[in-house]
Amino acid sequence: MIRFLQQTIIITLLILFLAGFPSFVHIDSGSQSLKWDFEMAPSLFGSFFSSILSGSLGTYELAGRIRPISEDIADNFLTSLYIILAGVGIGVLFSLVFGIFISRFKLTRVVNAFLSILAAIPDFILIILSLLLAIKFYKATGIRIVSLLPNAGALNIWFPMLLTSIAPSLYLFKIVAVKYYQTSGEDFVRTAVAKGMGPNYINFQHVFKNIEPFINAELTKVISLAIGNLFIVEYLLNVPGITKFIFQNGEFQPVVIGLFSMLFMSMITYAAVRLSFFLFKRGFIYE
Repeated sequence: MIRFLQQTIIITLLILFLAGFPSFVHIDSGSQSLKWDFEMAPSLFGSFFSSILSGSLGTYELAGRIRPISEDIADNFLTSLYIILAGVGIGVLFSLVFGIFISRFKLTRVVNAFLSILAAIPDFILIILSLLLAIKFYKATGIRIVSLLPNAGALNIWFPMLLTSIAPSLYLFKIVAVKYYQTSGEDFVRTAVAKGMGPNYINFQHVFKNIEPFINAELTKVISLAIGNLFIVEYLLNVPGITKFIFQNGEFQPVVIGLFSMLFMSMITYAAVRLSFFLFKRGFIYE
């Protein structure tokens, strides 16, 4: 309990520092060097906590108008949460299917070679290339698969989900593929093969159970990759998500609310994936 409180305090202070960083750093015109000034810290931090204690999340500026954050944050939070859940979920599902359950097929080897090439390309470049391909596809077929309008509905959601899943899929697939080949050479797998057990049974009952701890250990890294892609995708595609509060005007209050929302969103995603693993094991794995 004490450790949890310590982590909560440290994370809270870190988020407050990051949000107030532009106000704390100034450039000295004389020496052309950075100067730290924390005089505004008490007023910034005090206004944030006072607004929270009063039951308000504060205000932010949108199109020249001052709006309460509490009126807009719910829809924006859910939009970003759907994108993150889908992006991480696609990455986990893709890595398990191609890395374990159908890894023995030749098609998986082709996919592995293709993903190894993609893994060498930065995520930002892959997102830009995906957007260009979507535009080329629209020009060739007349079918719109992406929209830059914030009120485009499903067109503004499903394509960002795919783009957000790129980094988690590439990262997690390579880890699962390596662990699969390492586990396949273990004695308990060879014994199961010698007993005539089918490959599906071995993958479910032996291989998955030994690879799952590695996936859980890398889950925080996978979610952080998805969060990083979310910033890029929502900005480029004009998605009305939670990053709007961070990119809108850089004010302290909306940035803090946006960062805390990101943290809460990451915790929900982590819990959802762990719950999915638990339900999967209860339904398909014999303990």
